[in-house]
Amino acid sequence: MQSIDALDEFSGGVLLVSHDSRLISRVCADDERSEIWVVENGTVSGFPGSFEEYKEELQREIKAEVDD
Repeated sequence: MQSIDALDEFSGGVLLVSHDSRLISRVCADDERSEIWVVENGTVSGFPGSFEEYKEELQREIKAEVDD
């Protein structure tokens, strides 16, 4: 995708809101330059890991809810 490739040379900030995990993974591939912010229950907080780690955390939370 040309537009995503163009972000590699962009020095500004980008706010990406999406449910498309493939798009988020591609845009947030550089952990040094990317931050994950979670909007949940009326709050916004930074996630201290990569997008892949965030997905793993969500899977653990869902499994814990199902197991209860």
